[in-house]
Amino acid sequence: MGILHFFGGEKGGVGKSFVARTAVQYHLDRGLKFSLFDADRGNPDIKNIYQSVGCREAIFSEDKKYEDKAISVYLAAQKKTALVNLPAHITLSFKAWFERNRIFSFAEKERVEITHWFVCSGGYASLKIFEEYLDYFGGKVNHVLVKNWGLCDEWETLEEEESLMEKIESLEVKIIDFPELIGKSCCNTIEKKRLTFGVARESEDFNLFDRQRIKTFLDEAYSAFDGAGVFYDDVEVGSAEFEKAKLLKSAELAKVSKVSESSNGKKEVKMA
Repeated sequence: MGILHFFGGEKGGVGKSFVARTAVQYHLDRGLKFSLFDADRGNPDIKNIYQSVGCREAIFSEDKKYEDKAISVYLAAQKKTALVNLPAHITLSFKAWFERNRIFSFAEKERVEITHWFVCSGGYASLKIFEEYLDYFGGKVNHVLVKNWGLCDEWETLEEEESLMEKIESLEVKIIDFPELIGKSCCNTIEKKRLTFGVARESEDFNLFDRQRIKTFLDEAYSAFDGAGVFYDDVEVGSAEFEKAKLLKSAELAKVSKVSESSNGKKEVKMA
């Protein structure tokens, strides 16, 4: 019994690690227990930044010699929530890991809830890759589509993809409007000094306005997480308490958002 979150997006530069880091800070601020893994060997910023919380390396590869480096994320999720930052261009080895280890079968039997986060830049290619993931995973995992407003402020392309929107509705994909952290110099300093958001929002390296921007960004991101019902408190997966928490989250989500018909007859996501 457990919870396993994969933060991906397939393409480089869409903000996968940035979203994952925000999710880590969410767990820290809320006092939630979790294990953390970084599978991005090319740019292991999560591992470098979060050594203090015991971030470990995970390797998803078609080479079987790395098998134990990947299966550790599943084993960790059986004990407490596991957060995994995925690298770009992971599709083939990621699918191979699921199939080779019969992850879907084990997860169903052992009640391990798997959630795949797809961080999207709003481009056509990114949306098509997301649709491919929906086709592959289907209803075997939970899906979260992250609209990264820091990279794109026009999402008409998503609304125009009728086939994709139908799958989003059918699979009950949760959609998160991920906010932009305003201030280029602020972002650059956080990246350069490898700061956690928790350290950055209190650091004297930033002026009063930058610290407030960081706090506002976190408030908005946490609100988006809560609104989508993507994280649970520390309750045992599969227990009556957990199922009650899921129902409450679903009820809250139903009040917050819905898929409706726009004035031109195309499906779009609107706030209720």
